[in-house]
Amino acid sequence: MKELTFPLPHWLKEEGPESDIVLATRSTLIRNVSSIPFIPSISDEQLTEVATKIEEALEALDLLDLFVKYEIEKLPELGLRYFEEEGTIPEDVPREQRYLYIQEEGRLFMTVNVGDHLRIERRRGGLRIEEGFQKIKSIDLQLETQLDYAFSLEWGYLTTRLEDSGSGLSFTFVLHLPGLSMKNELESIQQMMRDEGYMIRPLFLSTSADNETVALGELFLLESLRFTGKPEQEICKRLEDKVGSLLHYERELRQQLLQEKRWALEDRVFRALGVLERARMLQLEEALAMLSLVRFGACSGILPASLRGIVASLIIESCPAHVAMRLEEAQKIDEEIEALERARYINRSLNSLKGRDRV
Repeated sequence: MKELTFPLPHWLKEEGPESDIVLATRSTLIRNVSSIPFIPSISDEQLTEVATKIEEALEALDLLDLFVKYEIEKLPELGLRYFEEEGTIPEDVPREQRYLYIQEEGRLFMTVNVGDHLRIERRRGGLRIEEGFQKIKSIDLQLETQLDYAFSLEWGYLTTRLEDSGSGLSFTFVLHLPGLSMKNELESIQQMMRDEGYMIRPLFLSTSADNETVALGELFLLESLRFTGKPEQEICKRLEDKVGSLLHYERELRQQLLQEKRWALEDRVFRALGVLERARMLQLEEALAMLSLVRFGACSGILPASLRGIVASLIIESCPAHVAMRLEEAQKIDEEIEALERARYINRSLNSLKGRDRV
């Protein structure tokens, strides 16, 4: 096993198609091994059997050395939270006999015994439906020569959740939606999308003073829910159409905002940039709100477009486990130290982009 490294979210810095709104596309294929019970009915011995079969398949295909392997039960608490913040593994996942394989600086990874026996996921910046599908399908076809997948002529590839069965293909999009948020259109769009089989939910949540949950940084995940039994190419085409219509509406709302109150928006954007470049302490909620404004400015012509990628990456790198990892701490750090390090890192990242360091 290679020496463990914790990859930074380089996939968020990438400029890709529609990346003014779509920070990243996560393409996933779900597979289970035939003749072994699905999770959670599986025994400890069968978890070991699944993990052994998948590792042997990777080795037979000369793929194993391309990945860094992580045994989830041996990860330090900080490492576990680090991967949770990036969405690589779900929160509160059982740890025993669960594994993570990562390559390409976190752009391609596989989870073993996490939800299903095997999940293959590709993450890239921007809207990359077809590209993501082709990459994970290539890995899948190779593994299928070594593994006997659970498959039904009636249902297709079988998964733990019925709604994932069929192709086993799903997509999640990380979206920045300041237009919908500022124009108070988000709730109606969420309901409309839900009726059509899609879910829009916050990437980060916080609880307000009146105990209401609020989305931080105007960042959301768009997930497809109702593709059971649909062919892979049909899923990709439907998603392209649906995401395309959402992006068109978000851009319309952004233009309305700029036409209605451009000077007020420019003032907010430049104030946010100034604070991010100079603040000595930044709490997470404050940092995400200002990073959202700066990214809106960079995508709207108010600020240089070169800020888009670095700001997207800073959103994840501002999360507590990422901050603690930079400080090489083994556990949760003091809130004041966390706020100081978050501000220092954002200061340095933004100022170095302009060719000067913070004073």
